Amino acid sequence: MSGVFGVIAPHAPREVTTLANQIGAALSHREWYVTDVHADETRGLALGRVGIGLFNARPQPVWNADHSMALVMAGELYDVDAATEKNEIVKSPETVALAGYQQLGEQFVNRLNGAFIIAIWDAARNQILIANDRFGFYPLYYACRGGRLIFAPEVKGILTDESVPHTLDLAALAQYMRFQRLLGERTFFEEIRLLPPASVLRYDCLDSTCSLKTYWTFDDIAYRPNVTAAEAAEEAGRLLRRAVRRLAGDAYRPGVYLSGGLDSRTILGLIERRPVVTLTYGMRHCRDTHYAQRIAQAVGSQHQWFDLPDGRWVREHADFHLELTEGFHSWLHGHGISTLATARQLIDVQLSGWDGGTVMGHPASIEPLLVSPANDAALLTRIYYLFSQEFTWPSIDEAEERLLYTEPMWPRVRGLAFESFRAELARCLDYRPDVRAEYFFIRNHCGRLTHNMITMYRSHMEVRFPFFDYDLFDFLYSLPAQLRADRNLYRAVIQRETPRLALIPYDHDEFLPTTHRFIRGAHEAATRLRHRFEKRYPTLVHARHTLYADYENYLRHELRDWAEGILYDRRTAERGIFQPSFLRTLMQRHLSGLEEWTVGKIAPLMTYEMMLRRFYD
Repeated sequence: MSGVFGVIAPHAPREVTTLANQIGAALSHREWYVTDVHADETRGLALGRVGIGLFNARPQPVWNADHSMALVMAGELYDVDAATEKNEIVKSPETVALAGYQQLGEQFVNRLNGAFIIAIWDAARNQILIANDRFGFYPLYYACRGGRLIFAPEVKGILTDESVPHTLDLAALAQYMRFQRLLGERTFFEEIRLLPPASVLRYDCLDSTCSLKTYWTFDDIAYRPNVTAAEAAEEAGRLLRRAVRRLAGDAYRPGVYLSGGLDSRTILGLIERRPVVTLTYGMRHCRDTHYAQRIAQAVGSQHQWFDLPDGRWVREHADFHLELTEGFHSWLHGHGISTLATARQLIDVQLSGWDGGTVMGHPASIEPLLVSPANDAALLTRIYYLFSQEFTWPSIDEAEERLLYTEPMWPRVRGLAFESFRAELARCLDYRPDVRAEYFFIRNHCGRLTHNMITMYRSHMEVRFPFFDYDLFDFLYSLPAQLRADRNLYRAVIQRETPRLALIPYDHDEFLPTTHRFIRGAHEAATRLRHRFEKRYPTLVHARHTLYADYENYLRHELRDWAEGILYDRRTAERGIFQPSFLRTLMQRHLSGLEEWTVGKIAPLMTYEMMLRRFYD
């Protein structure tokens, strides 16, 4: 994955060159990766970048005229003319960012619009400045301790520095088992943190200290309660179309990973250039495969389908998935990884529908208990339940948590999942009441769980995010949340902008995402009858699978030996973290087939142990 890295060690200047080269090597996952390193042992400083050979083609660092400032960057900027003074001539994203910093200092990042991570060495101020975009699209991890700063787009880059302790964060462990993701800025290691979105990290080389500042939050979005539904649909459609046009209109080959959902079809319908490549993965008879094919035919895309007939692909790619996502994403979410080698031959940039349903309005994040709870405690209990049981496969519950850990470990982790969750939610409670739960969701579900899929894709292609266009995002969250509820606004945008695609069912419920009430109502009634018939006479009809991959049965068949080889292994037991008898009980429950969704309890256990073997041992 493209990113920036660096080492600042004023008290051990001779180490920086070696460390920077080791980081670059650790991050280079494929032969086409490009790595640049600049080391200055007189200052104890090294900066580098790693790229996949698409964006940021110029060598880095980029310097100012007198070589007093150096910049490394991954990503891209939009609205370049607005980011610099009118007399600025050079328009590459790197030089625009550096010129902006020279003119405005730390405030330069407020003028940038894009998806980026930037690190700047300023010799005059004797400081390193690191800044990212509003949503943290290019992850960066860092450790600031012992008089040095080390940062990289992957944790493994920081772990090349032997001075960074490999002390496990037990709150992160508790979170991972209860929510299948980490929250906030945590990693699995106490000394390593994730740079929050919309942040500026400054390292002062004189006193070896770090300071962190947030430059944008939800509070910066003006509230517009008087916008009508019709006005909202018109403006949201206009802004989304403009965003897609900008992200699909340059020299890079665009592509869309197409499902039967709303996000990818909407983007595809708004892409004006042809031909465009679409890719779909899933079992032959799943809803995604079926409806994606219909959408592709309606638009006329060059469609590629990748079958997932059984679970062997999971095992074949599990090590690479772990290498890319470093355990933050369990193997249960590796879908798509088997397509990457082929996809790179067909497209340069993926226009991703990543969490478009969230920003356009999703029933799960806009409900009365989240938008207008009776009090903060009601909000806490509801969103805690959703994170642990609804937003992905159900995780372990309170009883299972007590049985999971060994007797010596239990007192050390007891209560950490809940208390750390409450502390993280507390950071959002002062935001506008109707959107604060969504802000928490975007930061801790989208940012800490599903964004790991973007990390996986970025190992082979660049990714762009039309739904997170700054102007579109600001407009949508300026509206009262209820205006986006029940996908009403989303359906209106689809009907207005891509009417043909409003007549192809949505895979979730197989209803039409149209605003024409008669057409939608008649189709919904017929679909409900078909669903009842399929349920009553399953041998007479072949119902379409809801999910694209059958992870439950993968784990009972093709992946069983692999799973038991990890869960029952001596190394797992000797760590003293998990109770071996409970691991066996949990696997037996799954194999019995008497319970649904137990895979969501087992996969994180396996992935955590895999993470320990790869990055901790």
